[in-house]
Amino acid sequence: MPNTPVRYLIDTNIWSALIRRASPALVERFSRLQFSQIFLSPIVLGELQVGYYKGDRTPKRWQVIEHITANAQLLPLDGGVSAAYAQLRAELEQAGTPIGPNDTWIAAEALHHKLMLVTDNTREFVRVPKLKIENWISPHAD
Repeated sequence: MPNTPVRYLIDTNIWSALIRRASPALVERFSRLQFSQIFLSPIVLGELQVGYYKGDRTPKRWQVIEHITANAQLLPLDGGVSAAYAQLRAELEQAGTPIGPNDTWIAAEALHHKLMLVTDNTREFVRVPKLKIENWISPHAD
């Protein structure tokens, strides 16, 4: 039985670094992925769009966002994700270790869909029990 490739939910900061081509290693890593491995959160998409509306409103920037949406699978926000979000938020708040609201949604999506979260914001996401995380920018960051 062949190994199933890892499926990745890409966080906003990773997409931003890729857009800036901040790291040749990051660009190379993305070039090896298949469409079936790359997932996009509607929360992350919204954050990328906010960046467009608050700053660089060039047609090229919008084309980059459209390219991302065409080359990643957009996840649905459904009842299963909402339930995962509610449970996760309650657990984190009760433990006194809450994370930001958008990050809670992103973590809930990764958990619900059993995806590896790729982020440079490991400090926030390590508080989430059972969340699988990789950092493709600073692999040895906390």
